[in-house]
Amino acid sequence: MSIGERFDGGYTSGFDYLRVALAISVLCIHSFAVSYGKSGEVFLFEPPLRGIVTFVLPAFFALSGFLVSASLLRTRNLARFLGLRALRLVPALAVEVTLCALLLGPIFTTFPLGIYFSDPQFWSYFWNILGHIHYLLPGVFRDNPFFQAVNVSLWTIPYELECYIALTILAATGIAHRRVFLLVAVGLAHLAVFGRDLLRGAADLPLDGALPGRVLLLCFLAGVVLFMYRDRVLLTPGRAVVAIALSFVMLNLPYAPFFAAFPIAYATVAIGLTGLPKHRFLASGDYSYGIYLYSFPVQQTVAHLFPSHREWYFNIALSLPLTLLLAVFSWHAVEKHALKLKGMILGRTRMRGPISAAAALPIRVADDGG
Repeated sequence: MSIGERFDGGYTSGFDYLRVALAISVLCIHSFAVSYGKSGEVFLFEPPLRGIVTFVLPAFFALSGFLVSASLLRTRNLARFLGLRALRLVPALAVEVTLCALLLGPIFTTFPLGIYFSDPQFWSYFWNILGHIHYLLPGVFRDNPFFQAVNVSLWTIPYELECYIALTILAATGIAHRRVFLLVAVGLAHLAVFGRDLLRGAADLPLDGALPGRVLLLCFLAGVVLFMYRDRVLLTPGRAVVAIALSFVMLNLPYAPFFAAFPIAYATVAIGLTGLPKHRFLASGDYSYGIYLYSFPVQQTVAHLFPSHREWYFNIALSLPLTLLLAVFSWHAVEKHALKLKGMILGRTRMRGPISAAAALPIRVADDGG
C-alpha cells in the first residue's frame, strides 16, 4: 500500500501512541540533566546512544509536518489554517506560562514576593506565550543542578513557528501544491541550512550536544513532502527498517544529520501508520502537548524538593505521573475547550476532499509537536 492508501484508510492510531511516546521520551532524556546538571546528559549525545536520543525531536517535527499538511489541505484557507494552529498551541501554552509565573515561581523563589513580582525577569517570562523564549524566573530553582531554568522544553517553539511560516509561504506561492517544485524547494532548503551553519562553523556537529534547531525545520518539511507524495510513496516493513537504520547511522555522524530528514520522516510516518488498537487513555484526549509543556517544570520541582534523591530514575518515577495528571488537566480544562472555538474560524465553510478524519488531529511537536 502507499502511504496515502493507508492514511486515507484510517490507519492513524499509531500517531497517537507515537506522540505520547515521544513526549515521554523527552521527559526521560531531561531526567539526567535535571538530576546531575548539563554535564550529566553528555553521554546521551555520544555514539551510539546519540542516534536514538537525537531521533526524538526530529521525529516530532516530521510527524507534525505530515499531519499539519493534511490540516492545510482540509482547511483550504491560509488565514483559517493559521487560526486553527494558534488555537491548538497558544491557549495551553499561555496557561502553562501563567501557572509557572504566578504559582510555581512565588512558591519556590528565594526572593521576597515584592521583589519577585517587580523583577524584569518575571515580566519577561510572559513573552514565552508569543514565542520569544525566556527560561528564568527570579530566584527560582537557584540550587538545582540544572541552574534556574524553569522550562527548557520551550526552546523548540520558535522553530515550530518557523515551520508554520515556511509552510504558509510554500502554500501562498503555490509551491506546496506543485510536488516537483516542493521537492526542489525542500532540497534547496537542506543545502541552505547546511551552508549557513558551515559558514558559521556549526556544521561540524559536536557529538556531545543536541542537533541544531533548523534540522528540525528540515524534518518538518520532509514530513510535508511525504504527505504531498503520499500516493506515490510505498509503505513496506522493509523500507521502514531501512529508514530507521539509516536514521540511526546518520544521526551518529557529524555532518549527516543535516541530510537525515527524509529517512527520519519515512520512519516516523511508517510507525504512525501501524494501525494499533487505540487504548482508552489515548482515546480520551491528546495529552502529548500537555506532557511537553509541563514535564520540565515538574522535573525541576522534584529535583528541588528531594535534593538527596537526585537520580534520573527517581526523577522519572515521580515526575511522569505528575506530568500525566497535568497533561490531562491541560487537555480537558484548556485545549479541548479552545478547539471548540474552531467553528468561529472555519465559519460555515465545509471542508471537502479525500483527506481522512485524522487530518484534523491536533499536533504538537514538541506537539505539538508538540
